[in-house]
Amino acid sequence: MAISFYDELAARINMAGSERLPRIWQMICDEEEAKLLLEMPGTASELAEKTGKSPEEVERMVSALFRKGVVFEKSKPEGTIYRMARHVLQFHDASILWPEAAPEFHDLWEEFMDTEYIDFIKMMDQAEIRPFMRVVPVNQALDPKSRVLTYEDAVQMIDGADRLAVTKCTCRLTAKKCDAPLEVCMQFNRAAEYAIKRGTGREINKEEAKRVIQECEEAGLVHLADNKAGIGLVICNCCSCCCMMIKHMAQLGISCLAAPSRYTIQVESEKCNGCGECIGRCPVQVLSMEGSKDGVVTVAFERCIGCGLCTVACPTDALWLKELRAPDFIPE
Repeated sequence: MAISFYDELAARINMAGSERLPRIWQMICDEEEAKLLLEMPGTASELAEKTGKSPEEVERMVSALFRKGVVFEKSKPEGTIYRMARHVLQFHDASILWPEAAPEFHDLWEEFMDTEYIDFIKMMDQAEIRPFMRVVPVNQALDPKSRVLTYEDAVQMIDGADRLAVTKCTCRLTAKKCDAPLEVCMQFNRAAEYAIKRGTGREINKEEAKRVIQECEEAGLVHLADNKAGIGLVICNCCSCCCMMIKHMAQLGISCLAAPSRYTIQVESEKCNGCGECIGRCPVQVLSMEGSKDGVVTVAFERCIGCGLCTVACPTDALWLKELRAPDFIPE
C-alpha cells in the first residue's frame, strides 16, 4: 500500500505507522497543504521555489495552517521561517485549539490519546526520556524554611512575565470527563504572543493570572510548568481524569511525562484528626487511611509528586511540603 502524504506527516512527528494520526492530519489539511508542510522549514520564497507556487499563495496557505495550529513561525534575518510541529504533543496541544475544529476532530484526538498515545508514552518511559513538564507546588503548603526558587512559585513566575495569555485546556476540551475550569492554561511571553496572534488565547494582566492560579488550586488542579529553570512558556493546570500527563502518572505510574516538584508531603500526626478530606484531593492517590495507626493519614512517599493540593483541604493544617531534592533537580 502506497504511503500517503498524511502518513508522511505522522512519521515527521515520530509516529510512523499510526492508524489515527494520518486521519487527524487529513481532517486538518488537504493534499496541497500537506505537500507544503512536508517541504518545511523555509521562508515563503524558499517554499514557493520548492513547491512551484507563488510567494503570495504560500503566504495565504501558511496563514491558514498557522491558525489551524500546524505551522509555527520564527523571525530570522533572512525572513520569517515556517516549520511544522516538532512532535506529537505539540501537534496535539496546538491543533486542538483550532477555532473552527469540528467535534469529530476532537473525538478522533481523544480516541488516539486513549489508544496509541499510551503505547507511545510507555516506550518513552522505557527509554528514560527526561520529563517535558514538572510539578509546581502550591506555595502556601511550603515549609517556610525551604529554599523556594522563583520558578517554583507560580505567582513569582507570573510577576516575571512580560506578556500573559490564557487558553482552554486541550485535555479537558477533548476528554470532557469533569467540570473543572476550562480556560485556565497560562501562556507566557512568546507562547502568549503566539496564542493571541492565532486567536486561540485571551490576553490577561498579572492580577487576573493570579486569580486563575488561585481558582485552579481551589478546584484541585495541579500546576505543571516547563521542566527547566527560569520562566518557561506555560503553566498548565491539570486534573487527574482528563490530563494526558497526570492521568497516566496516576494510573500507569509513568514518570517520563512530568517530574515531581522538589518537595514531598509531610503529616503532623498531632494535628491530623483523620477526617480524610485530603484523600480525595490527591491527584495521584498517595494518601490513605488504610493501615493507619491512631487514625492519622498515611502517605505513599515514593509516588508523591509534591503538588501540595492536599494541604488546601486540610482543616487542621496538619499537612505541609518539605524540601526533598536539591535545586539542581530542576535542569538548566
